Amino acid sequence: MQSKQTYLCLIFSFLILQACSHNDCGCVTPPQSGYGFFYPIYKQYIEYEVEETQYALSQEPLVKTYQVKELVDSFFTDIDGQEAILVKRFYRNNEQQAWKLDSVFTSKKLQDKALKSANNITYLKFIFPLKDKMTWDINQFNDLGKDEVIVENLYKPYTVNNQYFPSTVGIVQQNDSTLVDLKKKVEIYADGVGLIYAEKTALAYCNTPDCIGKSKVDFGTRFIMKFKKNGKE
Repeated sequence: MQSKQTYLCLIFSFLILQACSHNDCGCVTPPQSGYGFFYPIYKQYIEYEVEETQYALSQEPLVKTYQVKELVDSFFTDIDGQEAILVKRFYRNNEQQAWKLDSVFTSKKLQDKALKSANNITYLKFIFPLKDKMTWDINQFNDLGKDEVIVENLYKPYTVNNQYFPSTVGIVQQNDSTLVDLKKKVEIYADGVGLIYAEKTALAYCNTPDCIGKSKVDFGTRFIMKFKKNGKE
């Protein structure tokens, strides 16, 4: 009798599992956390192509291009007794030059958030679990004043430098466009990779009657950083 009951229980359990294998069954599945967008691995590096453009009234735009590499150099225990990551940032004008150390910063991933500290200023980079359209104050852990970001296009694909990333997220700090100016600050992260795109744009457009609405730039700056490749040293 006992063996028959055990057999029936096994059959019943199997049928439940089969039913829940379908997305429309109403079963509760563990939520995605977003941890993979913040992905520090020992000796992992990412290389970027950077373009900076400066605009000045009645002058040709001044364009500067260079390359950046960020390397996860080491892990250590910080003053709060938590594991943190030391990241070294390197710079060069082109591939014919050797990398030169530019700066260092630290970051750490906790159960509910990820932080980045540079020049003694700490920024709240992520809150976990990530949800589309959620917001938070990136300056919560410093005294720079409230500055909210919003999560957009969570787990959506993105292509940069002809490289396709199937699961990404946009962290938008600012994206304001009018007839007279454009202000944009956005970072895009790929699952299992990290930061793949960053943009900081502040442009003032010509607003005289003959050119308003034509996006003719009078002055401003634009910074764009694009993923080039990654690997391990």
